[in-house]
This record gives sequence, C-alpha cells and structure tokens, in this order.
Amino acid sequence: MTEPNIVLEAKGITKQFPGVLANDNVNFDLRKGEIHALLGENGAGKSTLMNLLYGLHNPDKGEIKVNGKIATILSPNDSIALGIGMVHQHFMLIPVFTVAENVMLGDETVKNGSLDRATVAAKINEISKQYGLDVDPNAPGSPASRHSTAR
Repeated sequence: MTEPNIVLEAKGITKQFPGVLANDNVNFDLRKGEIHALLGENGAGKSTLMNLLYGLHNPDKGEIKVNGKIATILSPNDSIALGIGMVHQHFMLIPVFTVAENVMLGDETVKNGSLDRATVAAKINEISKQYGLDVDPNAPGSPASRHSTAR
C-alpha cells in the first residue's frame, strides 16, 4: 500500500537497450515537497529513469504510480497530464523554430483552429519585460539557425 504523502512511486523499473541494461529493478519514491538529486557516473541510468517517468521511453518491467494509482505513461503528453514535467539536461530546441514556436511546444495556444503565435509572443514579451530580459519571440530558436537562409 502506498503511503498517502507519496506522490510518485516507481517500483521494479527495468529498461534494457540492445547490449545495455540501463535500469535494473529501480525503486524510487517522491513525497510531496521533496527535492531529489540523482547522482552517478555516466551510463548509470539516471537520464533513462527520468525519460521513463516523462514518457520518452517505456519501461520493460515495473510500475509507476502517481498519487497511489498505477499510471500508464506512453508519451510526454501522458506525463504532463499527470503533473509530471521535465527540465532537460541539454537544450532541446528545434533550431528552425522561432523562440515563440519552441515555447509553444507541449502547450499550444490555439485561436480559431490555428496556433496563436501572436498571443504567445505577447506573453513572452510580457515575461521578458517583467524580468528585465531581452528576448525576441520572433528570433530563431538557436544561434546556428540564424545563419540559415532556408525558412
């Protein structure tokens, strides 16, 4: 039985890739208000475990519970719907997208059946001004794409 203050529980998580056992019977509990740091050598399985919880990979064995209920996490959309978010270790921007388009990924604002880039750009401008940042929502998402002529 799950303790009432455990908000996320991973039990017996196993994930194997060709030639690599990334996670072997991993157990992990997260209680409300806790902050965890996963430490280990390269290849220890830290990122794999987080990718499993976020739905980027699916476990070969084990179960994940959220608020005491077994969760089926097949994609990041499933994780997001369960209140699980992820901040990636490395930037994961799409270079050919603008800043606003990269921000919209996963939380698309729609108006009249189309992506509402203007509203997202206005929000980016508002937040940028609030925090004293100089962010152009229409700038390319990465410096490398600024040199590209294809759009």
